[in-house]
Amino acid sequence: MHLLVAAHDFYPDPGSGGTGRYVYETTRRLADRGHDVSVLTRRRGDVPARETIAGVRVARYDLEVADRSASEIAARFPDAVRAVRDHLDALPDPDLVSFQGTVTDPLLDLLVPDDVPRSATFHSPWPTEYRIRAGHERSVSAPRRRLNAALRERIERRILADCERVLALSEFMAGKLREVHGPIADPAVVPGGVDTERYRPDAGTYGPMQSVGERGRDPVLETDGGAGDAGTDFLTVRRLSPRMGHEMLLRAFRRVVRHHPDAHLYVAGDGPLREELEGKAVDLGISDRVTFLGYVPDEDLPRAYATADCFVLPTRRLEGFGLATLEALASGTPVVATPVGGTTEILSGLRSDSRVPTEPVVESVDAASLADRMDAWADLAPAERAAAGRACRDHARESYRWERTADALEKQYRNLV
Repeated sequence: MHLLVAAHDFYPDPGSGGTGRYVYETTRRLADRGHDVSVLTRRRGDVPARETIAGVRVARYDLEVADRSASEIAARFPDAVRAVRDHLDALPDPDLVSFQGTVTDPLLDLLVPDDVPRSATFHSPWPTEYRIRAGHERSVSAPRRRLNAALRERIERRILADCERVLALSEFMAGKLREVHGPIADPAVVPGGVDTERYRPDAGTYGPMQSVGERGRDPVLETDGGAGDAGTDFLTVRRLSPRMGHEMLLRAFRRVVRHHPDAHLYVAGDGPLREELEGKAVDLGISDRVTFLGYVPDEDLPRAYATADCFVLPTRRLEGFGLATLEALASGTPVVATPVGGTTEILSGLRSDSRVPTEPVVESVDAASLADRMDAWADLAPAERAAAGRACRDHARESYRWERTADALEKQYRNLV
């Protein structure tokens, strides 16, 4: 089977996010199983137009969309179409197309023959994401926002309608699909996964978070190691953008520090809100207890997760799945998360585990509820934390390995072909 994937981005290209990681992890496993896999994506950074990564052909074209006017995009569109057509001419004829790339999707839908089966993996509603982002951009007028959102909705709906099969990463995202686009598809849920060999408790200590390593956190969770009397180190790994909830997290952490003055919060990630959030930490009087790590290279993330005592996911809106949540769990690091989106589905399996003494999902999306749950984790004895960490890793290994995702995708794709 030759599978052709339209991708929003692709790991390890510069700036690739959760979607790019999902495409990378799934396509390379399908390639390992003997399938012929190609990925078409927009070029990001100084990367070649064509190369092979982990057994997957990767073809890239140039088309900037962010912060570009409709006229600018339209002027560049013909060149993008020609580049994509050239790539298709050089690739084997596809047996199946998988749409996962918003901007790339309509290009492939236009150029691939209609008799080729089509599938779509619905990561997140494109018009909703645009509305959230544009709502914080004063330079974009309200009429322009409405027009751009409507255009994205129309394009996405057309792509979904052209597909024989639609997949969603979570029941939450399947519901969002129906909410935005109506009953045009009956999505099957195929969750994402995590590399449990890469993300593990003994991955090492991340230097900028050295305080945890210095007090000897048990790396393999075989003893009763933990934060002990040295305080609790919380970590969040998110792009610093409005829906991610960092400002709420800072307000929650101020309350935590009142009861746990030795606690520390590490914020990994970069984005448009960094300067504003750093100023907020100063205003709240907690700047000495908060470290903004900036962009953490992908190769350092396993050590960062393994170094932390507790991972916090303070998302306010539209958490389609939550790869970061799984990466923390696989690292043996307990999670505190807001009740938003697919995260609650990931963490639901931990609620019946007696080794997890505190509910990982907070009651509501507000600073007080988040602080209460963070306090509860900071109050745990070292033995309780170690047991909870073991339960978290077991949950990730048993239910969310990438191999399970690849199994489900392979079955769906074979049925279509």
